Amino acid sequence: MAPAKDKPTVHASLTALRKEIDRPDPFAIALSNSKIITFPDLNAMESEASDDLLEKIESGRRNWEVLNEWLSPEDAEALRAEKLTRAELVHVMKAASKYYQDHYGTAGEGIASAS
Repeated sequence: MAPAKDKPTVHASLTALRKEIDRPDPFAIALSNSKIITFPDLNAMESEASDDLLEKIESGRRNWEVLNEWLSPEDAEALRAEKLTRAELVHVMKAASKYYQDHYGTAGEGIASAS
């Protein structure tokens, strides 16, 4: 029988793992008045807040509730001023989501497929 180890074997550190993450530039979209708004990277948010927001996005309901959390107040106001139809608003949100999914992969792919 092998002797008991006093200390566990460390395989990684949070510091090193954080440095390995390739983060995309934020998704930016030009509005009709040439103002540019930015959709922050949900994957760069604190994980519990990100999970809650992603769940709301995936539900497809309460789009403005989602946008008020996702965008800065100024960017949400500028987007609201565009008076988009529901179809247009959903298309904008899908474009931002797709941008980040294309970079990170979808949530269902997990860590194994990221390498």
